[in-house]
Amino acid sequence: MISGDDVHEDLFTAASTLQSELTGEGFATRTSLGTAPLDGAAEADVIVLYTALGRFTAQQRAGLARAVRDGCGLVALHSTTVLASPPDQLDEADRLLAELIGSRYVSHGPPPHESRFEVRTDAGHEVTADIAPFEVTHEHYRLATAPDVRVIAWRETEAGPEPLVHVRRYGNGRVCYIQLGHDMRIWGEPAVRRLVRRAARWACRPDREGE
Repeated sequence: MISGDDVHEDLFTAASTLQSELTGEGFATRTSLGTAPLDGAAEADVIVLYTALGRFTAQQRAGLARAVRDGCGLVALHSTTVLASPPDQLDEADRLLAELIGSRYVSHGPPPHESRFEVRTDAGHEVTADIAPFEVTHEHYRLATAPDVRVIAWRETEAGPEPLVHVRRYGNGRVCYIQLGHDMRIWGEPAVRRLVRRAARWACRPDREGE
């Protein structure tokens, strides 16, 4: 599900790549250009969400939260954590999304806002197990994260580890956020494609008995 402006984010390349990867993983997939399907019941095992300040009503975000709480998985990508309202005055729709994903974008940090860096991974989690550290060129995000998220991929900075992938439980559902996904370069990385496939497979299982 993609929504928003593709001036700064390559939403259409992402949608094509995601559908190809998830179909190859065995999922029956459908691409939605916009968030209108969330006005009704979200009938899916997992929703992959990539937004760039697109139209997303409080009702739709409440519907998404309800679906995940009931056991639908959620994989959120890159700029989905960039919210329109200011951090100290989040509107209801943005508050719901930040609480669901477990993080929100704060800034790009000090310049340069993009670099070549190593992605380090947690070998002890299903999503990142057997994915060795790898290098990418990508923009930087500083995130404010909820206390209950588990960071399973990160990059090292002078200010400390910067989360790149984190997971959490939300009711009976599983949520995985992947900060990578800005442009065509990242979708050409085999390790990133593998991360997305692993995240979707992990998230699609209801978490009634924990991880």
